[in-house]
Amino acid sequence: MKLNKLALACAMTLAAGQALALTPADIDANTLKVFISGSSAMQGALGKIAEGMMTAGTIDVYYDTASNGKNYRAYFGTVSGTNTTLDGKKVLLQDRALGGSFQGVGPVARAQSIASMAIDSAAGNCVATGAAYPAATYKCANTVNAVPDAGVSDVEPALFVGANLPAGESALTTTEASHISPASQNAVVFGIAVNDNVSLTNLSRSQITSLLTGAYQNWGMVSPSLAGKYVRVQRRAPGSGTQASANAYFGSYPCSTGFTSLADATASNPGVYEVVENSSTGGVIAGLNADFAAGKSSIGLVSTENTPVSGTDHWHFVSIDGVAPGVANAIAGKYDYFVEQSIQWRNAAVNGTPAPTVLMQTFLDTFKTRSGSPTVLAALPGVAALPTNYTPTLDVNGNVTNGVMKGTKLNNTCSPTQLYY
Repeated sequence: MKLNKLALACAMTLAAGQALALTPADIDANTLKVFISGSSAMQGALGKIAEGMMTAGTIDVYYDTASNGKNYRAYFGTVSGTNTTLDGKKVLLQDRALGGSFQGVGPVARAQSIASMAIDSAAGNCVATGAAYPAATYKCANTVNAVPDAGVSDVEPALFVGANLPAGESALTTTEASHISPASQNAVVFGIAVNDNVSLTNLSRSQITSLLTGAYQNWGMVSPSLAGKYVRVQRRAPGSGTQASANAYFGSYPCSTGFTSLADATASNPGVYEVVENSSTGGVIAGLNADFAAGKSSIGLVSTENTPVSGTDHWHFVSIDGVAPGVANAIAGKYDYFVEQSIQWRNAAVNGTPAPTVLMQTFLDTFKTRSGSPTVLAALPGVAALPTNYTPTLDVNGNVTNGVMKGTKLNNTCSPTQLYY
């Protein structure tokens, strides 16, 4: 009996000192549900920002079964440390990356219903993986349609025109654009990746443009050591902010009347020059790895929040004009293939769907602030704070010490980077 009492006392002490992870059965009427759609390049960073608002030990991470989280993810936990009315509140944040950045623009401004991951305790839907946080603790098989509360896009909403639009979509009208209030929150640093069948560590910007447009269809045009290897491009589909950033940076689209169009899937010629359009950054990475295994030599668009996993991945980033991609060089003003991530939500009711109110507004405001904070961003890969939001701190040698960029594009992807410090 004494042993039983001792065990009970220990269990009670342990329970008092630890928070309990939330399960699908804990989703109830008191749970704040937030649905954010858009950028797949920001998928990892978005999750880390959300988790940083939640109490350690209460967090469960959900991936969709079909794509192992490349298309849909969610984070469920109890908020703490925000010094707002959110603290102590259960929040379920759902993230859709499928289709890329336009899904964080068009459906938000138009209050359109789009697919999201269904998270519930229905039999056979969300199944515990047996893994512990920060790995996916549940995988969910079903989807349900919902109107996103907010969106994140790698580039400003105004860039989604013409070739940057998904098939069947149209650019926002002036009225539709007025339904949202975009804000530039952080710099998303992009890179050019090649799989390990391409033994190169540096490409010039003009070489990359030539490879992405199809002007170069054989790697031998870049290096004689790669003669005979045809070029295979792993790009993103229209509607992707990643693709829009590449269209602007390497093709000047839609920035100039003299733009150069990057090749799409219609330009594919099997065994000569091939182009694959992917719905997510995860798809690009999977494509680079699959091409390596198949003996193909490919180039792809990948945000630098991603890093190759040793022994699993078979791709690497290349320098552009001798400058290595990465946050440090971007902060220092040496590397300017970056865009300014935009976050937006409705500022008025649209088609009967209201703008965020009260607790939802508090959550989004807090999330927005944290997504621009140099302190928060310093712990996240591939992103940096902007000098339009914070002032960089410089040492005696002019080096930034607080993670804030020296330069900005002033929320205009078509603008050249301007250094202010």
